[in-house]
Amino acid sequence: MRAAGRARARDASLDADARRARLEGLEYARRASEPSAFEERGFGDAGAVEALTRAMRTQWTHGFACTPTGFPRCTHGFGEILAGMQPAACDMILREVLGEATSVMDPFAGGGTTLVCAQTLGLRAVGTDVSPLACFVSAHRCWRPSEETVMVMLASAGAARDIAKASTEEGGESEDESEGDAGVPRAWRRIRDALRASAASAGDARVTEALWFCMSVALQRTQKSQNKARFRKSKGKRSGGQRNEDNADIFYKVVEEYADRLRQFREECALNDPQAPEAEIHNVDVRKFRLADDAKVDAVLTSCPYPAVYDYLSFARKVRAGSGAVVSTSTSATIDGPTSFYINTVVPGDRNWPKEWMEGEIGSRRALRADPHAFRAAWQREQEEWLEVVAHSLKPRGKACIMVGDGANIDTRASIVDAAEKFGLRALAGCTMKLTTTTESGAVYNQARTEHLILFEKP
Repeated sequence: MRAAGRARARDASLDADARRARLEGLEYARRASEPSAFEERGFGDAGAVEALTRAMRTQWTHGFACTPTGFPRCTHGFGEILAGMQPAACDMILREVLGEATSVMDPFAGGGTTLVCAQTLGLRAVGTDVSPLACFVSAHRCWRPSEETVMVMLASAGAARDIAKASTEEGGESEDESEGDAGVPRAWRRIRDALRASAASAGDARVTEALWFCMSVALQRTQKSQNKARFRKSKGKRSGGQRNEDNADIFYKVVEEYADRLRQFREECALNDPQAPEAEIHNVDVRKFRLADDAKVDAVLTSCPYPAVYDYLSFARKVRAGSGAVVSTSTSATIDGPTSFYINTVVPGDRNWPKEWMEGEIGSRRALRADPHAFRAAWQREQEEWLEVVAHSLKPRGKACIMVGDGANIDTRASIVDAAEKFGLRALAGCTMKLTTTTESGAVYNQARTEHLILFEKP
């Protein structure tokens, strides 16, 4: 028995080495080793600077919402979220900068990019986020169901699709607008009602929740597609031949895609450690979060909020009130865990949202508008508060890698380095990427946001 276990571990190690070799041979990795068209600066240990710069080149070349050709898509980008880290850049940092870590924490987990990449490398992963939407999305991107469970999900989705189509043929039109459902377009109410009926008989709360997640994704995609079509029409351009496809079929195709993504994620995880636990995700303000001493991590990897760039909680409320509104009546039982606030909140008609949807966001754009003069001091105080948690969460000699961009006339590199030093986190290296385009006369007409990637070490 032990010999068989050692053989499986050896085979998994060989597969993992082959995966790393394959990724390093891809075009995006080759390009990351060459100077980019962006303005690049580095400081600190030369080897670390080189690795950090490779990751930033990948981040800037490909953006956060997609994966480069050849890189495993897994569940990356499935479900809309504001901003994030490029999956291939995240993978590079974990392998090349934090390669000795066996556990990693992301205090601003967002859509779960760090958590997904960590699991594919066999690492224990812990994430926190104050946004209920972020935890809803990341929990479903990090799900690793068995093939049997995936088939149950597909069967339930197929049953919902058939019920919706039968309703269409009968000419029935759902007029139901239950509390919290007003954001669901009328054209989607048949599949919504069918999914309620199908989910009620599924008997698996986790599968039911996953189906509502796919419903939310399907709604987001169609709404975005319709907005693009309206924009093109307003500009006098052709719509691109958009098909009038049945929404029940659109929903089922999204579930099929999700099933394929889950399978690839599971396979990638199995290359390193198929027995590794699923990511721990906590819907909490990181400043109120503490890991037990025996649960501390070797590394932290995160893209923290940029000053006055986004309103994450406002976006979460918008999604919940629109395409996500279907979830409130998806099950009669209260669902606990990282998605509980998202699942169990009934959208208020008077905009009087529970505090979990209103409080705890760091550096929001709304905060700058509310009090521009107090923003800088508040920002610095908030950096110190969350970096104190990072310092507490790390084991001795643990490392933290932080990606952050400038905003509101704040040099975030200097801000975070100063805040981190108060808690003994020493800056080892970092790199900065910037894009400035000028006219022939030398005037600047476009400047992208300056971003930094900084590596710290705890004594």
